Amino acid sequence: MTLSDPFTLNWPGNALFGAGRVDDLGTLLAARGQMCALIVTDPGLREVGVLGRVTDALGKGAVAVDVYDRVNPNPTTANVAEARQMWEQGSYDALIALGGGSSIDTAKGAMAEILTGCDAFAALGNDVNTSDRPVPPFYAIPTTSGTGSECSLGCVLKSPERKFVIRGRLLQPTTVIMDPELTLSLPRGMTASTGFDAFCHAIGAFTNNQVNPVADELALASMRLALEHLPTAVEDGSNLEARAGVMMSSYLGGFCIGQKGVDGIHGLCTPVESIVTAVHGQVLGTLLPHVLRYNFETLADRYALIATRLGLKGDPLDAIFDAAVGLATLTDCPERLGAFGLSTDDIPRLTEMALLSQATQRNGRPMPASDVSELYEAMI
Repeated sequence: MTLSDPFTLNWPGNALFGAGRVDDLGTLLAARGQMCALIVTDPGLREVGVLGRVTDALGKGAVAVDVYDRVNPNPTTANVAEARQMWEQGSYDALIALGGGSSIDTAKGAMAEILTGCDAFAALGNDVNTSDRPVPPFYAIPTTSGTGSECSLGCVLKSPERKFVIRGRLLQPTTVIMDPELTLSLPRGMTASTGFDAFCHAIGAFTNNQVNPVADELALASMRLALEHLPTAVEDGSNLEARAGVMMSSYLGGFCIGQKGVDGIHGLCTPVESIVTAVHGQVLGTLLPHVLRYNFETLADRYALIATRLGLKGDPLDAIFDAAVGLATLTDCPERLGAFGLSTDDIPRLTEMALLSQATQRNGRPMPASDVSELYEAMI
C-alpha cells in the first residue's frame, strides 16, 4: 500500500454540527421549500421527549410532519416496508431519520425501496447508485454515537432469514444534523456499545485491504476521539464535551466505512446477530480480541502504526491491543459467544454467512473458511 495506489473519495453530504443545532431544523427545511416531512424513528425517542423537540423545531418553520415510530432495535424488512408505504401514501418532500443506527438504517431501506420499486432485500449486491425516480431530500439526525449510519453508504437490516447489508450512494443522507445534546439521555450501556462500534469501524477501515489514505487519516482521528472521550461519556453521560467527541468519532468512522468498508470483526459479527438477538457492541467486544490476535500475525506493522500515530505508550502491539480491549470492556461483553446462546453446532452456518460478507473479504489478513471456523470455535 503506497500513496501512489489508485483510490476514489466519496465525500458525504452536508453536516451541521453543534449543541442546539437541531432547533434550527424547521428554518432549514422551510428555506429549502420542504414543507412536509416524514420522520422515521423508534418509540423510545417519543417517550424521552427527543421526538417532541424535533417536531417543535419543524413547527417553527411551519413544516408539517408525520411520524413512523415503530422501528425495532434490530430493524427488519417489515419496518422498512411500513415506512416506505407511509411515504408513498403521503405527499412528503423530506425524509428524516431520527435515532440511532436502527432508525437511520430503516429510513435507508425505505429509500432503497422508494428508488428501486423493489423490496430492500433485492438491493443486496446491487448498489443503489442511480435511479430513474425522484430522489427525496434525506436528513439524518443521530441520537446515538457509534453506527456511523448518518454518513455511510450502507445499512444493516434483518429479514426472516438473516441479517444483510445493502449499499448505495443514494442511500447516503444528504444532510446530517449532529447535536450532542440529543445523546445526553442515552443510557450507559448503549453509550458504551455504540461508541465501541465507532472504534471498531475505524480500526477495521484502517487495517483492511482497501486503499484510501484520506480515510486512513480520518480513521486515526476517529480512534483517537473514541479513546479520549468514550470512557468519560460512559461514566458521566451529562458531559457534553465527551458526548460531542464520541459523536464526531462516530461520524468519522461512518465516513471511513463509506470509503473502505470494515474488516473481519464486523464480518464475523453479522452472522452471530443473524442467529441470536444480541447487543451489537457486545458481540463486537467478544470478537475483537480474537480477530486482533489473528491479524497481528501478518499485520503487526499496520497495527503498530496505529499505536505510534496515537501516541500510545509501551510496546506498540500491546498498547493498541490493551487500548482496544479497554474500550470493549466498557460494553460488559462476555468472554465467549456461548454466552449469547451459540454452540459449536452453529459454526458451519456462521462460517457460511461470514464468507459472504464484504467485511470478511476485506480483512487485512485473508480469512479462508478453515480459519473462520477455527476462530468461531475458539470464541464459542
